[in-house]
Amino acid sequence: MTFRDMLAMLALAAVWGGSFLFLHVAAPVVGPAGLAAFRVSSAVLLLLPIVLLKRDGAQLISYAKPLLVCGLLAFGLPFLCLSVAARHLPAGLMSILNATTPMWGAFVGWLWLRERMHLTRGLGLTLGLLGVTLLTADKGAIPPGSGGLLAVALMLCATLSYALSVHVARRHLHALSPLSNATGTLCMTALVMIGPALWLGPQPVPPHTAQAWNEVPGTAWAALLALGIVCTGLAQIVFFRLIGRIGPNQALTVTFLIPVFGMLWGALFLNERITSWMLLSTVVIALGTWLANRPAPAPSLQTAHASRPPP
Repeated sequence: MTFRDMLAMLALAAVWGGSFLFLHVAAPVVGPAGLAAFRVSSAVLLLLPIVLLKRDGAQLISYAKPLLVCGLLAFGLPFLCLSVAARHLPAGLMSILNATTPMWGAFVGWLWLRERMHLTRGLGLTLGLLGVTLLTADKGAIPPGSGGLLAVALMLCATLSYALSVHVARRHLHALSPLSNATGTLCMTALVMIGPALWLGPQPVPPHTAQAWNEVPGTAWAALLALGIVCTGLAQIVFFRLIGRIGPNQALTVTFLIPVFGMLWGALFLNERITSWMLLSTVVIALGTWLANRPAPAPSLQTAHASRPPP
């Protein structure tokens, strides 16, 4: 990994960590449906022209059905869950829970695709769940009331949906380039969600009172554009270029950096507390995620020879 790659990874982690900050600005004003719809739609406005210039638009039409399923799993359901969770949880805490995505990926691979559950992976999944348990036990991190625990459950639902989308894409969309894959899933999600969002209008919570889209303040629109264009559209381009330069395994280590920036931005701009319990939970979740995604150890020569059938 070159110095340029390291800077790109830090920038990507800073942007994705900042997405939780923008969620806190926009979600209470426009509501879950509007936030999810306008986030994916603004990302499409950036990415679709690039795919069309590459003349890959016909592929998106031929893969419309799997793109729709993958889009709802990768963007539709998670963005709805994140929007509701942002009304109850601090940005830093959301970024920590978001780091469970690769852990869920390993779990789904074992349960659905029958990937081998070796000792290291099992230990990683156990540690990841322990980290989430420690986090939910921190009374200083989660606001009191049932809304906080429900928001934690929604965050875990979102990360599980992310993990499912990865496996769906691997099985049904492997013929598409990563950029076409992301653009197609965003397009299909936008087509499904923009109509209901426009019809429902903003769904604010007090003290916000916007009842029509022309009443939404400029700060909320700016946060929506930042979420769609920067945190979704531009971030996808940087991420796929990073994958091409250093490979998917190293690129995915950005997951461990996102909570750092999520907590930092929350403390700087939202005056959120960073507790020692949150830091401990972050380390446990990160360690569990890393172990859960370690490859199975190669069998020793003696084991391989013993398991070989007789001639």
